[in-house]
Amino acid sequence: MTTNTYRFPVQVVFGEGCLADIGAFAKSFGKHAFLVTGGGPTSRCAAVETLLKELRGGGITVSHFAEVESDPSVETAERGVALAREKGCDFVIGLGGGSPMDAAKIVAARMNNEGEIASWEGVGHIPRRSVPLICVPTTAGTGSEVTWAAVLTGGKRHMKMSIVSQNLYPVLALIDPELTYTMPPGLTAATGMDALTHAVESFVSRRAWEPTRALSLKAVQLIFANLERACADGSDKEARQGMSLASFMAGMAFTSASLGLAHALAHAVGSRFGLAHGKANAILLPHVMRFNLETCPELYRELAVAMGQNVSGLPAPRAAEEAAGAVQQLVSVLPVPSTLKEAGVAETSVETLAADAFLNTRLRSSNPRDSVLEDLVHILRTAL
Repeated sequence: MTTNTYRFPVQVVFGEGCLADIGAFAKSFGKHAFLVTGGGPTSRCAAVETLLKELRGGGITVSHFAEVESDPSVETAERGVALAREKGCDFVIGLGGGSPMDAAKIVAARMNNEGEIASWEGVGHIPRRSVPLICVPTTAGTGSEVTWAAVLTGGKRHMKMSIVSQNLYPVLALIDPELTYTMPPGLTAATGMDALTHAVESFVSRRAWEPTRALSLKAVQLIFANLERACADGSDKEARQGMSLASFMAGMAFTSASLGLAHALAHAVGSRFGLAHGKANAILLPHVMRFNLETCPELYRELAVAMGQNVSGLPAPRAAEEAAGAVQQLVSVLPVPSTLKEAGVAETSVETLAADAFLNTRLRSSNPRDSVLEDLVHILRTAL
């Protein structure tokens, strides 16, 4: 009998306006918070002002590190650690999209661990629990607020690297859909497609089982019901709530079930061409689904139903194709590129990208269908 596990140590608070409760929660973690955000306008957004007001009103001092770039580097995380230690901070808050939250995870871990951050690449290499970490997402896509993973750029290959450890889990996630209202359509679409890729890949993963599949399937339903609406009208409260819920449920699912080839390829494309992760996933997902169809058509049939497709009476392979087609159709109506060429990826780079992705054995091993290097080259060529 196969043994399955599920662990979820994060306290989640979800709902409109819940950011205002952060002071009440944070007081149990210490008197000095280290706030990690992106730079520019992000560091001055209304969410930051609300957070600072609530924390300072509760007698908590805040040091603000507003230097996190898209796809944060190891060097950025180290600068954050140095400042947090200099200021004598007790706990960390990550506010923003996946990049600030991932950087905050590494800062929190590094505050309680010595050694090179790059040496943590892979699974289970962080010796001790991080200092207390609160994550507050302002996008609906990465699910980083509830996962045990962080992605940084750097290491020996100077590529995106995944750091995965039980010691990275936040202790608290405050998910306030109001913070996503101001997301522009392009960002809404890209982050939403990231969440969809999490949900689809975790559903068919070799590590999936009943609890994770329930979370994945519900996330797919929510995304197909709400993503177009959220892009069309950012103030659509129901759609924004649905997307925030889908994002965090998909994050819970893939933390236990893992992901697959779409993510392995997307990391390679992002590292080489700077393409936003959600956009890369949007382009690659339907092509990876078609590659996997023959291995698990019944699972893709279930996904097709969750996507609202009428597959009654269809044989499993045909129903599975309907799922891939539904994803491709969704991408075609969203403000994201639908091909790699459209996104600026050169055809001459295909072999290099495939080789980069092939090195990601963790994601390839959880993909439902085995792959060789030529398979990855083929998927990339079909996505051009």
